[in-house]
Amino acid sequence: MPEETPIRPIATTAAPVSSISALAAWLDAPRLLRSRFRRDLAGTLLAQAGILGIGALTGVLSARLLGPTGRGELTALTLWPLTIFFLCGLGIESALVFHVGKRLFSMPELWTASTVVSIMEAVAAILIGLLVIPLALRAYPEDVRRLALLFLFFAPVVILSGQPAFIFQGKLKLAACNTVRAAAPATYALGLLVLLFTKPPHLRNVVLCQLGGVVVAAMLGYGMLLRREEIRFAWQPKALRSLVNFGWRTQLANVTAFINQRVDQLLLSLFIPPRELGLYVVAVTVTSAAGVFPQAAGIVTYATGANLDAPQAARIIARTVQASAIWMGLGCTCLFIAVPWAIPWVFGRAFSGSVLACRILLPGAIALALSQVLYEGARALNQPALPSYAEGCGLIITAVCLYLLVPRFGFVGAAIASTLAYTGSLIVTLVLFRRRTGVGWRDLAGLPPAAARAARP
Repeated sequence: MPEETPIRPIATTAAPVSSISALAAWLDAPRLLRSRFRRDLAGTLLAQAGILGIGALTGVLSARLLGPTGRGELTALTLWPLTIFFLCGLGIESALVFHVGKRLFSMPELWTASTVVSIMEAVAAILIGLLVIPLALRAYPEDVRRLALLFLFFAPVVILSGQPAFIFQGKLKLAACNTVRAAAPATYALGLLVLLFTKPPHLRNVVLCQLGGVVVAAMLGYGMLLRREEIRFAWQPKALRSLVNFGWRTQLANVTAFINQRVDQLLLSLFIPPRELGLYVVAVTVTSAAGVFPQAAGIVTYATGANLDAPQAARIIARTVQASAIWMGLGCTCLFIAVPWAIPWVFGRAFSGSVLACRILLPGAIALALSQVLYEGARALNQPALPSYAEGCGLIITAVCLYLLVPRFGFVGAAIASTLAYTGSLIVTLVLFRRRTGVGWRDLAGLPPAAARAARP
């Protein structure tokens, strides 16, 4: 594929803005409401905060219901099927956002092509999972393996349930997108609350609540989609080829990012007791709390950038990176101070061993958040393969560090490996972003170009 012509760096003539001033500007409500991007960002930020809050609640409830050992078993039995779903994917969801935003084909043509590919992905995932999961979970009890296979057979629902949200994202109908995205975790949390007060804790009941959330999200999403859009079968081979051509390039990044963020848990599920895996998962859950703003900003940046020309999209990306860096710096500092008392109080004293791993993961969380914003920016600038190179490098770092550190330090070694890998991925991303788009780290940071600085008296 020929490379895209790099866009010109963002012109920066003003003096650098201080962190406090930049944060105040982003929190200024009147300015926020004058721009559609800022309105979309505010709405998505609220939705993402809600989803993250619900996710934190489900993490706390599942930990208290199941304890460290049961929480580790839950992670293992859901993580392996989800990994197989990702490996069998072709990036159609991300391709939908771009194609809908650019209006390259009609909605019926895009829906038909994406649905056909998604069904093929689900069938492939089930066939592969039937071979892999019994081997991967052979050290776990029989009921854990059966629940993992049950989760596997929900592949069509899991894969297709996200389609409406991505269509709404591409059309900049972000309120509808966020509603669909919140449906599954909200239903899951409601189910766990019911279990907490009615039935004795059981791993099967927790898994059924999670699958019920996926079913509710699928029903809600397609119900909204049918009311708002023209959905009918319209076969167009060109639409299928275009989606797959864009999708497989972004899927390289999706798969490597998913594995890079989950390979530690996958390997830990094979080599350490479920209790230690449960402690590590809680540490990861807590560190993810700081990522609410970058996740929301990435969603809006991709959707908005896909509807703009390259220079305008680049300016949006730079603003998003600056605000995300401020947010993550403040948030991770607060978490570093608070986790020694917060984790035992929220999750229970049985999870006190998660504190050290959580603190080690926090610097990596900052790097991961900034990388994810840049990944969405790269896709908006029609560079969907760019993130895959950075994530590939991160995956190599993760594998080497896990091999060296886990046998000696256990799940704490996995935390060290993750932070090193996320930092390495961010460095590679910044280098590639400059080469492929012409937007360097100085542009992203809002600093004046070197030439402009040299010309000053």
